[in-house]
Amino acid sequence: MDRPSARRCTGRQPGSAVQTDLPGPAATTWGQRNGAAVGHWLKISITLVVLCPAVTVQAQPPVAEFTSPPEVTAVSISPTGRYITATIRQGDRSEFQIVTHPEREFKVQKTLGDAAEVADVTWLTDELALMRPAYRLFGTDIKAATSQLGTIHAETGHVRRSGSGTVLDILPDDPAEVLVSSPVARFSEAYRVNIRSGSRRRVARSASLRGTFVPNGAGEVLVSIGLNTENYQEIHTRNAPGQRWNLVDSYEMDEEGWVPVHFGPRPNSYYTLDSRGGSTAGLGLYDAAADTHKMIIRHPSVDVTSLLSDFANRSVYGIRFDHHYPQVMYIDRSHPLARQHASLQQMFPDDTVEIGSTTRDHRLAIALVTGDRRPGDYYLVDVEASKIELLRSRKPRLNREDLSPMSPVELKVRDGSTIYGYLTSSPTAQKPGPMVVYIHGGPHGVRDYWAYDTIVQLFASRGFHVLQVNYRDSGGYGVDYQRSGFGEWGRQMQDDVTDATRWAVETGVADPDRICIHGISYGAYSALIGVAREPDLYRCAVGYAGVYDLTIMESKGDVQRTLAGEQFIRRILGSDEASLVETSPAHQANRIRAKVMLIHGGRDDRAPVEHAYRMRDALRRAGNEPEWVFDIEQGHGFAGNAARLDVYERILAFLKTHTDTDDEPEDTSEGFIIE
Repeated sequence: MDRPSARRCTGRQPGSAVQTDLPGPAATTWGQRNGAAVGHWLKISITLVVLCPAVTVQAQPPVAEFTSPPEVTAVSISPTGRYITATIRQGDRSEFQIVTHPEREFKVQKTLGDAAEVADVTWLTDELALMRPAYRLFGTDIKAATSQLGTIHAETGHVRRSGSGTVLDILPDDPAEVLVSSPVARFSEAYRVNIRSGSRRRVARSASLRGTFVPNGAGEVLVSIGLNTENYQEIHTRNAPGQRWNLVDSYEMDEEGWVPVHFGPRPNSYYTLDSRGGSTAGLGLYDAAADTHKMIIRHPSVDVTSLLSDFANRSVYGIRFDHHYPQVMYIDRSHPLARQHASLQQMFPDDTVEIGSTTRDHRLAIALVTGDRRPGDYYLVDVEASKIELLRSRKPRLNREDLSPMSPVELKVRDGSTIYGYLTSSPTAQKPGPMVVYIHGGPHGVRDYWAYDTIVQLFASRGFHVLQVNYRDSGGYGVDYQRSGFGEWGRQMQDDVTDATRWAVETGVADPDRICIHGISYGAYSALIGVAREPDLYRCAVGYAGVYDLTIMESKGDVQRTLAGEQFIRRILGSDEASLVETSPAHQANRIRAKVMLIHGGRDDRAPVEHAYRMRDALRRAGNEPEWVFDIEQGHGFAGNAARLDVYERILAFLKTHTDTDDEPEDTSEGFIIE
C-alpha cells in the first residue's frame, strides 16, 4: 500500500480546484477558508494563538466527562433579538430558560421534571416560540426527542400544546400556522397546524411510501419524495395544491440520481442534490415548470453535506462539503450571513462555524463553534457592535489542551482504490503504541467526519491511537464509492479496514502487538468478522449491539419488517446461504484468537439479542469465553448516563488489559497531520 505523505503542523491546506457556474468572484480552492474571498464583515478585536501540538503532558479527564451528554442545548435567539433561549442540564434534570438581551433578565425558568426537557426551539413570532420536548425512555435516564409540538410565550411563560409532526416550514407570512408532516400508515401527510388551537388541515398526502415533502417559498406542498414497492426512489410534482401528483423521475438506490431539498431562488425552482454524470452529489437547480436541471457546484471527491440557510430558511447562501475537513462554499456571496460566516471562520481557523438561529435582519446570530478538540461553544454574534460573546459551552470541563488532534488519512488499498479515514492521537501517545480501530455503524450511507467525537477522544485520552476508516459503502463519497460496498460485508469492506490497520503499523503509529478493534451495530459486526478473518492482527475485539449471524438478517430485526427493508437486505448482503455463513462471525468463531467482549441490550430491535447469544455460544464452543455485558432493559446501544459510564469503563478496562496499556503514556512525540 502507498503511504500517505506526512508533514508537520502548518494548518489546513488547499486541495484540488473547483469548477463552478456561479457569477461573481472566482471560487476559492477546496480546503481554503472562504472568508479571504469575501473580506471582513465583523471587524472584531480578538487574539488567536495557533500553535502546533507541543510536547506536553495532558491531563486525563474523568470518563464521565466524555460519556455524559452536553450541558447545554436548544440555544436560539428571537426574531427581534430580544430573547435568548437555552436548555441547561443540571445533573438528571434540565431547565429551559428564556432571558432578555442585553439585560440577561430571566423571563422563563421551567423545569419539566425528571422525565422531560426541551429538545429544540423554533421562533414563530417575536414573542412566541415553538418547542419540541424530549421524554425519558422507559428504564433509562436518557431523554429522546418526540414529534410533539408546543408553544411557549417569552414574557408569560405560558405553554400550549400544538399537535405533533415534523416542521416543514414556520410560514413566516402566516404567524397563526405552521406546516408539518406526519406518518400515516406507510405514507406521510402534510398539515397546516394552527399554533393556538392545535387544529390542523391536511394539504397533501405523499405520492409514495415513506414520503417526505419539500414546500415552495409560499409554503405550498408541490413536491413529494418517497419509495415504491421495488425500493426505487420516486420524485413527484404537481402544479398547484389539490392537483394529482405526476411522476417526474425514479431511480434505484445505488444509481446516480437527484432529489429536491429546498425551494430555489425563483418561483417553481428547487435546489437539488444531483449525482448524475459525476457520482458525487453536487448542488443543482431544478426548474419544475420547464422540467430542466442545472448543476451549480460539485466537489470531485465528496457529496454536499448540508445547506446553509438564513432566517426561517428563506434563502440558501452556502453549502458544506466534508472531504478531509469541513469546507463551506458560498453560493450567494453578497448575503450578510455569508460575510458573517466567513469572518467568523477566519477568527476560528482550526474549527468549524455553524450559524444557527438569527434575528430577522441578521443583525444578531447564535454561532456554534466546534472542532476535533472543541466539543462546542455557543457565541452571540453582534454585527453592529462588532463583537462576539461566549454564551455557554457544551462540555465546559473538557479543556482543549487535554484533547487530541484528529488528522485525515487518505490511502491506497490492495485493489488500487483510494479510501479515507481519520487518525486521532494524543501528542503524548507512544509511537508505535496501542491502537483502537473504531468502526462506524450503518454501514450504508454513514461515514465518520472531522469533528469532536466523544468516544474517540475518550480512547485517545487513555493513550490509544484511534483509527477510523470510511470503508467502501460509507456515505458522502459519491454513488460509486458507496455502491462498491454492496454485497461486500466481510469481504472488500473488511479488507479496507484491514489495509488501513496495516498501514498504521507500517507507518510506525501502531504497535502490531497492541491493536484492538471496536464498533457499534455494523461496527460490531466488522470488529468480530475482522478478528475472524485476521486472527493475528488484533489482540481483542469489542462488539457492541452488533449483528453476528447474517443468515437470520431476513427473519430477525426491524429492517426486514417492510418489503423495502427486506429487499434492501437482499441487495446489500445477497441470499446465498453458503456465502452468508462464510461472512458471519457467529459461524467463524473457531478462527477467532483475540479476546472478545460482547455488549448487548435485551430490547434491541435493530440487532436482536439472538445475534449476541449466537456469537457468545459459538465462542464458548470454540473455547474462547467472551466477556459478556448484558442488560435486559437496554436497546440498540445503552442509554442513560449511568449505563453509558459503566459500559465505557468496562470497555476501557478490557482494552487496557489486552494491550498492556498504561494510564499515563510516555511523552515521546510531536503532533503531525497525514494527508
